[in-house]
Amino acid sequence: MEGRLKEDRKLNKAAFLPAIIILIAFITAGIIWTKQVGAAMTKLLYGMADYFGSYINLLSVLCLILAVVFMISRYGDVVIGGRDAKPEYSMPAWCAMSICSGIGTGLLFWAMGEPIYHYMTTPTAMGAAGTRTAGIFAVSQAMWDWSFVQYCMYAICGGAFAIICFNKHKSLSFNSIVECATGKTIPWLNTLITAVVIFCLMGATSNSMGVGLMEIGAGLEAAFGIPQSAVVWLFAAIFVTAIFVLSCVSGIGKGLKYVSTACMYFFFFLMAYVFIFGNTQFITKITSESIGFMIDHWGTQTTMMNAMAPHDKWFADWIVQYWASFIVYAPVIGMFLARMGRGRTVRKFMLVQIFVPSLFCIFWIGIFGGQTIYLQTSGVLDVWNAVNTSGMQSTVFQIIGTLPLSKVITVLFLITVTLSFCTLADPMASVAATLSVRSLSADAEPPKAQKVLVGCILGGVAYTLVATGGINSVKGMFTLVGLLQSVVLIMCAIVLYKYGRKCIYQPNTGYIEEAKEAYEE
Repeated sequence: MEGRLKEDRKLNKAAFLPAIIILIAFITAGIIWTKQVGAAMTKLLYGMADYFGSYINLLSVLCLILAVVFMISRYGDVVIGGRDAKPEYSMPAWCAMSICSGIGTGLLFWAMGEPIYHYMTTPTAMGAAGTRTAGIFAVSQAMWDWSFVQYCMYAICGGAFAIICFNKHKSLSFNSIVECATGKTIPWLNTLITAVVIFCLMGATSNSMGVGLMEIGAGLEAAFGIPQSAVVWLFAAIFVTAIFVLSCVSGIGKGLKYVSTACMYFFFFLMAYVFIFGNTQFITKITSESIGFMIDHWGTQTTMMNAMAPHDKWFADWIVQYWASFIVYAPVIGMFLARMGRGRTVRKFMLVQIFVPSLFCIFWIGIFGGQTIYLQTSGVLDVWNAVNTSGMQSTVFQIIGTLPLSKVITVLFLITVTLSFCTLADPMASVAATLSVRSLSADAEPPKAQKVLVGCILGGVAYTLVATGGINSVKGMFTLVGLLQSVVLIMCAIVLYKYGRKCIYQPNTGYIEEAKEAYEE
């Protein structure tokens, strides 16, 4: 038995090594031929959006519908792990990890960045830029982009992994998803999917971490006057990599739990501070109108394209790119979230994974995005000019600089960025390490050595992208690969339906026993 366990925890060389070699080769090409690779990726992005954007958008709508079906139907009554299973994490800790593991530094960066882009470069379907309607649309679209669509994808994948791992005792791997979805064991397909997922995950995570390093560099310059440079990014990369690797090695129940909880305190403090000391009246009004706009137009905001306006590439740069990126992350974040589902019903699991982070993102963007639009429209700060002259990472701190005690808030924001960096990198390193070994149970942690290896690769690639200016040349590739990753997302949806249905009629799922007890009462 011990020998079998060791065999299962060995490095899956057939999947891991090709993925890393191709990733390094691709990153190297992006560094050496930055402009050429960037142009090629942009062309591929727009071509994919024109030909497959409708598919990606409609798949996103389908995920929203499926998530609602799983929540309101009898499948939601199934207890993950069986009726006797007990939750391992308290509700506050679970909520904190659910919010932080899917946000990373992106929300901190784009909660202020995305609304100003939508306001000043409004899509043709929404009319003229710089108008009142454009402002409400801008905040509302950012809210929608960062809320329900992505978390429905994550919850569907997480529910699928949770059911087959805790109720059917399958390994925590994509082998299990393929086997359960197709009813067959297909070794070559398992290896191929695992290699593609490792490549996509580590490439996309490194890219996101690179943006985080740029933001940390801009924050150090704003707070302490330290100019942004390759040396600053190097020390920042070493520091945050050490933190998230240590957190990852210590396991979900220790490292990530504590880092996520600390991060949430900073999140809520910053939200309250900006709401109180920003233009509260404007923030309240535009947040409420943006939520109303989202309720009225969520279908359009999910599927908007450029029919009869072929010159407009807004949809490709934003919603198609967002949905495709979330599809890349969905199976791997779902694999991570599944480990927190034991002892919860499928309904509660999906409600928490979808609504808690979505509502948090909506109010965060309402406050920070609303304040950004106020600064632009009131003339206090020409945010759009700052974006075009200084870059978005520096503009974020210029926006914060308009608040009282701006130096203190800048330091707190910088700490929050660092913690958020770690809460993204920790689960992604853990999942990449899990994928890199042959098979694990849902309860088992991947080998510590593999976590350290993966963490160092992520940190190293992120720094290299930033220091060489190659970050913009490669990001389109990971959006493109979302098209391939959609097959895995569809498999997860099939598995959740198929095995959720089976669990309803089997003992110790929580469904039959509860129904019987209710009848007897």
